[in-house]
Amino acid sequence: AITKGVSVTSSRVLTKMAVFKSVTFVCALLVLLPACHGYPTGAPATACVSLHPGHMLNATNAVVPQTSTSPYSIVVDGDKYTPGTALSVRIVGPVFRGFLLQARKPGMTTPIGTFSNAPTDTKTTQCTTADSSMTHANPNQKENITLTWNPPSTGVGNVHFIATVAEMKVTYWMDVTSVEISEDSSGGASLAKPTFYLLILCLIQAVFFLK
Repeated sequence: AITKGVSVTSSRVLTKMAVFKSVTFVCALLVLLPACHGYPTGAPATACVSLHPGHMLNATNAVVPQTSTSPYSIVVDGDKYTPGTALSVRIVGPVFRGFLLQARKPGMTTPIGTFSNAPTDTKTTQCTTADSSMTHANPNQKENITLTWNPPSTGVGNVHFIATVAEMKVTYWMDVTSVEISEDSSGGASLAKPTFYLLILCLIQAVFFLK
């Protein structure tokens, strides 16, 4: 009887210890999770200029960007853009979860133009103006996505696309940059000729009228 009682008591002690460990583990997670944070629903407004995601390992240590060559590329559909005409831009490379992408004039930090038609798991976001940047909408896996950039109706000269791409919260690359694309001004020049000829025709008619 004594042996049985000791056995039951030992079992209860072990059960209580197991419960205590489980509760302690859960409490530790609840304490650490707020500190070990990323931004699963999109880049924060604080990243708009630096494109730094601000991921934290804990309350005091930030996740630093990778220094190796990025496995991701920003590929633009063409080497020129026409003011006011949409252009496709792709993030190419292995699976990733988060990103922040903008069009900028080289050497500047202000986003140019807007984005639209956000693919699944992505969204437009406001930095300086509405829809001026693209980011992730959730932490789902993404791969080789195509984004739609709308340049301003008035040309702004050369632009390039720059992004931060996160394979996961603790692994990300900054300054992933496309080649520069130039403004295609041929569209505006082609409109000038009909206007010029129309003006000449009007002048000729005016001369005949005066006679």
